[in-house]
Amino acid sequence: MKRPSICISPIDWGLGHATRCITLIKGFEKLGYQVYIATEGYHEAILKEALPSCHFLPLRGYRIRYAKWGFILPLVLLFQLPQIIYSILYEYRWLQKAQAQYEFDLIVSDNRFGFYHKSAPSVFITHQLNLQMHFEGATRLFQKIQYAWLKRFTACWIPDMEGNNNLSGILANPKHKPSIPLWYMGCLSRLIDTPINTTTNNSVPIVFLGIVSGPEPQRTLLENLLWKAGNTLDIPFVVIAGTPSKEQPNKLLEENKNAKLYAHLAAPELVMEIKRAEYIICRGGYTTLMELIPFEKKLIFIPTPGQTEQMYLGKLWEEKNWALCYAQENFKLNIALEEASSFHFKQAPFKAFSIEALEAAIKQLTL
Repeated sequence: MKRPSICISPIDWGLGHATRCITLIKGFEKLGYQVYIATEGYHEAILKEALPSCHFLPLRGYRIRYAKWGFILPLVLLFQLPQIIYSILYEYRWLQKAQAQYEFDLIVSDNRFGFYHKSAPSVFITHQLNLQMHFEGATRLFQKIQYAWLKRFTACWIPDMEGNNNLSGILANPKHKPSIPLWYMGCLSRLIDTPINTTTNNSVPIVFLGIVSGPEPQRTLLENLLWKAGNTLDIPFVVIAGTPSKEQPNKLLEENKNAKLYAHLAAPELVMEIKRAEYIICRGGYTTLMELIPFEKKLIFIPTPGQTEQMYLGKLWEEKNWALCYAQENFKLNIALEEASSFHFKQAPFKAFSIEALEAAIKQLTL
């Protein structure tokens, strides 16, 4: 008897969309589904590393680039709008051909607007039901367009908790919600149950772990900022550049007596570095937040310049004392570490994703 199959595709707008799918895909596999993943590049590398039993299908991403200066990001994205529209149309046509060949029982899109099919239940995953843009009018307009477009999907799955006790504020919990069925999934954190090789565990503490991610050129700018600033302080630290490789998953780019710069770390090695770090310095991307909460670490955010979602989350989390937040142009590592040493950090709420709830959500799609 043929196993039911699922095709899932995360948008290539930072590694978080790929990594948060890992927990979900493992849930699908436990329920007996054969999973096909449509992706490319860094996303393919990190997903193949975590999910070797899945089938991979080549699908180009949106390939968006950010601006070097945050204040011109809206203009840069505007000029890339034709490319975004082309990518949506391309993925839609791609899926029509793939569905004819593979006959998937379920389609799952993580923020890819063209990844749906009329003959199969299609799910859209997002925590951005109220994406914050630079102008209030643009925020309302985008939400209207988004909600109208979401009617093409069978349901919307949201990686957060419903109500006031949530992680993303008004992003995933707006007053006005889409008309299609919604499922608040809880937190997708692939690192919770990651086994650690205790024979190679390095228990020597480090001052901070820098986790770098996101589109270029901002990814490289943050990597250079943390690496250079850390070395000037002569303290033990580690930076992960966020550039995974299929050939060398734990590639070491640079090192000295106190510090190491990795291209990427597989989950067991990443967990070890998280556990021995006093502070985690990262962009504050939403998936990163979900993954880090269970470790109860002191978090320092440096939002991507011009990226309104990360700026909103940074402000929200700082107001709740869940993290400290600094603008990249004003960031000084020594000052941030000094202020963090006296900051009263609190633990963010966490509700784990469950296989039982996933099975119930899948059944709802066919009612």
